[in-house]
Amino acid sequence: MKISVVPSVLVVLLLSACSSVVQKTPFLADKGPLAQALSGELILGRNYKAEELPNRDLFGLSPEMEAFAESATAAVRLQDSKAEALHLALMSSTDAGGRGVTYSAYYTNTGVEAFEQRQANCLSYTLMYVAMARHLGLNAEVNEVMLPPTWDMRAGDTYLFMRHVNAKVFMPRKRSLPWVRVMETADVGDIVVDLEMRRFKAHYKQKVIGKDLVAAQFYSNRGMELAAEGKTTEAFLYLRKALLMSEEPSYIWSNFGSFYRRHKFYAQAEAIYLHGLAINPRDYTIMHNLAGMYQELGNDAKHQEYKQRVRQHRNANPYYMFKRAEELVALGDDEKALNLLKKALKKEKGEQRFFRLAAEIYERQGDTHNAELMRDKIYQLSTIRF
Repeated sequence: MKISVVPSVLVVLLLSACSSVVQKTPFLADKGPLAQALSGELILGRNYKAEELPNRDLFGLSPEMEAFAESATAAVRLQDSKAEALHLALMSSTDAGGRGVTYSAYYTNTGVEAFEQRQANCLSYTLMYVAMARHLGLNAEVNEVMLPPTWDMRAGDTYLFMRHVNAKVFMPRKRSLPWVRVMETADVGDIVVDLEMRRFKAHYKQKVIGKDLVAAQFYSNRGMELAAEGKTTEAFLYLRKALLMSEEPSYIWSNFGSFYRRHKFYAQAEAIYLHGLAINPRDYTIMHNLAGMYQELGNDAKHQEYKQRVRQHRNANPYYMFKRAEELVALGDDEKALNLLKKALKKEKGEQRFFRLAAEIYERQGDTHNAELMRDKIYQLSTIRF
């Protein structure tokens, strides 16, 4: 699921049942810009009403979904075989007797909608799969994955920052399947089912998340999609519901701030961004947004302050070091590139791309010993991790 394309001017994070429990928020007692933004008065012309908030059944099951899951797994008994059969049936073409679900990055659906439309992003597919897997008696949960950021040096040093979710099915024992990666955990082997398995690596930071956080991600993601479609009222209600489901993730606040910034309510956007940054002082996306917003407003001092903070965090990121190393290799400066790769590998020891580029450099330098060490690391990562 594509979470966000991050331009240098405006950074927006898009993400991932619905809990009926709405968390309380303390901010409405205040009268400042943050409370004003949360109330909705600038968008709706009045405070929002609780009954206006969306209430989607994210983990819902239709009779057709239940029948499909039962039919797809009727010939197998083991839990891991059921997990495999369900995934293959959903992804197989209709000509082959499957559901023919295809990837679509641009619309966040519930599981039922994804099944009916045969299209899903990573969150929609996960909601659908988890609901159907649970119907079969499998212990399935939503697994949040932090994908590494990537940079485009040719486009104003813009970057792509994504969050990703997939399904994690807890197994009584490990079994390696051709279409899944098996997580190395301290307890038992867990099967990870991913709509885009090629993008998933076991060493990426990840965790199983609860239904309220899943709902927060869903409403935030859908809210930003509605905002992009010009549906301002609906967008606000979805984004507001997201924060009522969970106030903890800074990326939910980042989306909410970007919504207000897009409508040029800068005082409210600033208050939202700063609150998100107080929750997570290392949120690179919010720093980037603040730097861009202050530049729009002509506040050069604040622009430079946050621009510098962005640079500090960016320069310390191993994936930025890798991107810079690739650029230096293209310029013929292997030695500087190798120095950056060594720093990157100290921070991130599980990324095969780092070792692969280092091996290429060592090979060109005639250092066959270190080149072989790098290739050994690549082999270890490709065979032990999964």
